Amino acid sequence: MSKMSYIAYLCKEDDREALIDELNMSGLTKLTGKTVEEVADGFIKAYNNIRLQKNNPAFEKLNEIQDEMLKFENKGDKNENN
Repeated sequence: MSKMSYIAYLCKEDDREALIDELNMSGLTKLTGKTVEEVADGFIKAYNNIRLQKNNPAFEKLNEIQDEMLKFENKGDKNENN
């Protein structure tokens, strides 16, 4: 399971607290100059914007990428439960 697929999953679930925890553990925010909360909110906002614009041709590939990441995350969850 990749970090980005898990982040995509947390954005989809709108689980801000878990996303903040994940970003804190990964250290992804250290070089951004922003707080972990700001980065988490930015990820959620970007995810929602991509999904809202699913019928816009400019966002088609981004939606495909999100779908693939979420498939990967769901597959990982099923494998972990076996």
